[in-house]
Amino acid sequence: MLNEPQKGLPDAWRAITLCICYDLIVAMISMRIGFAGYDALTRQTQTSSPTNLLSFELMLALASALLLTGVYRQVWRHTNASDLRRIVQAALLANLIILPMAYFAHDIEDIPIGVFLLEIPVLVTLMVGGRLVSRSRATGQWLSAFRKARSDRPFAIIVGEGAKVADTIATLSQTPDGLPVRPLGIIETGGAFTGRAIGGVQVLGSLNMLDHFISVMSLRYGSTPWIALAGRLSRRADMDMVLDVSSRHGATIQRLRRNAEAGVAPARPNDLLSRTERKLDERLVSEMVSGARIFVTGAGGTIGSELVRQCAALGPSEITLFDAGEYNLYEIDMYLRGAYPNMGRRTFLGNIRDRSRLDEAMEIAKPDVVIHAAALKHVPLMEMNPNEAILTNVDGARNVALAAAEARVDAFVFISTDKAVNPANVMGATKRAAELYLQALAPKYPKTRFAMVRFGNVLGSAGSVAPLFERQIAAGGPVTVTHKDMTRYFMSVEEAASLVIQAAALTSREDHREASLFVLDMGDPVSILELARRMIRLNGLRPDEDIRIIYTGLRPGEKLNERVFYKNEDVEQTEIDGILRANTRALDLEVLHKDIDRLVSAAQSSERDITLRLLSQLAPELSNCTGHDKRADETEPLAADNKAANVTDLRSVIARRRDGQIV
Repeated sequence: MLNEPQKGLPDAWRAITLCICYDLIVAMISMRIGFAGYDALTRQTQTSSPTNLLSFELMLALASALLLTGVYRQVWRHTNASDLRRIVQAALLANLIILPMAYFAHDIEDIPIGVFLLEIPVLVTLMVGGRLVSRSRATGQWLSAFRKARSDRPFAIIVGEGAKVADTIATLSQTPDGLPVRPLGIIETGGAFTGRAIGGVQVLGSLNMLDHFISVMSLRYGSTPWIALAGRLSRRADMDMVLDVSSRHGATIQRLRRNAEAGVAPARPNDLLSRTERKLDERLVSEMVSGARIFVTGAGGTIGSELVRQCAALGPSEITLFDAGEYNLYEIDMYLRGAYPNMGRRTFLGNIRDRSRLDEAMEIAKPDVVIHAAALKHVPLMEMNPNEAILTNVDGARNVALAAAEARVDAFVFISTDKAVNPANVMGATKRAAELYLQALAPKYPKTRFAMVRFGNVLGSAGSVAPLFERQIAAGGPVTVTHKDMTRYFMSVEEAASLVIQAAALTSREDHREASLFVLDMGDPVSILELARRMIRLNGLRPDEDIRIIYTGLRPGEKLNERVFYKNEDVEQTEIDGILRANTRALDLEVLHKDIDRLVSAAQSSERDITLRLLSQLAPELSNCTGHDKRADETEPLAADNKAANVTDLRSVIARRRDGQIV
């Protein structure tokens, strides 16, 4: 493994050669400046022979000093204080080496000491200057290179992709507390910069060297160093290798944070997604949010509160918080009070089932954008409480949409779920009913642009599987998985909130009157069993040895696999990479109004059987929502023919639609 060739070596050595050439040319120039300066100060003239010879000797001496001090390994744009110290050492060492060379080459008494007193600071200045210019061009920050790294931090090997590692080290080095770990080296996942240094930290090699260096560093320092992740790893195989090494050595995996809470924190389930995290088109969303009045329902929930945070960072004139939970509303309000004291904000304690309360709140707030995040979303609980699910997810959504439309807001965004596609449970069916209603409502209110966003599972949200696994692992197991073949699409809370805001921005620019439905390209679906195994390894433990995994069977309303589109939805890529739009035909609004009125009336009367029957009749897609007609895992496939029934990869669906295989 130690001798395995690194694909980044050719580029690294090419860069090293160029850097050494620069330093050698600088050495020659410095010696000539030293002689010229001495002659100008003393009004003497030296012959060109000692000047040329000493310049050549200094070049040879500096080449040796660069190798001895390790300066040649530096990546210039990531120069830091330790790199600058090595440069000074190399310059002084080169001038010590030149003394015996000068003694044997010519009469050393003929070389004035003043030449060296001028040459050394010129040499150091030019060597340091070149690196600071490179750093300034790359980062815009060059003075931070003079900051000294702290030594009272835990040892860690930093793992990540080259650009993310460099950015993380540079960003954290500029914070008041500096880098939160003592880096022993860098493992660059692509093998780039091997043998060089980033921010004064040596790049040890590619990811297949991690196991070796964890062993070496553990032996050398007497304890196992942390594995510090610099950004999310984009390949699942890379993260799996990190998890394997962690569980084998009992190494703690931490993540280096570059945001407002800069520092180090335990790795999260989000880090296991192993794909490029989707980011906002900041220009587009800033145009919509900056200076606007934003109204968020469910503002205290996991997704709602993240929406509020991201919107607040974009500079709205005011944010209105609407939530039925007193404590959650208090928490997010206190956050805004502390983080954005000069931003306008309103808080309304209320339930979306109460139309008059919504009308009152919107009359006071006069929002430009309404984001509807309030919902009941726990699948098994909604199976046991279908009437409550209907009153909140269907009638509540209708209330918010009508209140927003009648208030003539510019944009309205509804948060749906992938469980609304071929729903096999009450929660998914209620969300699909709300989708159908919004699609029918949109043409009646052309002033308001309507959008819907279908999520996969949001890692870390209340009631999701990841927090359950974390609690079970912390308790020593066992970890419970419902079925070994179950898969789900996953996204982080930050991605979910970004998608909602991006959807609102995209919708606000459109001219058509139909409601747009947006979905994030979430990559491949994730095996729940594999997620459990990876979360166990994330804690430095071994699945089936340290922590048992047991199977409990499918719960009411659960499917083995989720879909994100219906077969009759026309899918297209938007102008934002990774965000897809689905178009479909709207149903008749008057008919839907009557159907929903009957459904809500039955739910208010707590007539469970009638409620479920009406819900399943609301649209043809919902016929299996009660689970009476089909098993949960036998729902209609996404494709038009049975051969496509096993297609779950979102990107393959898009490709097949593009090729005309799905119509």
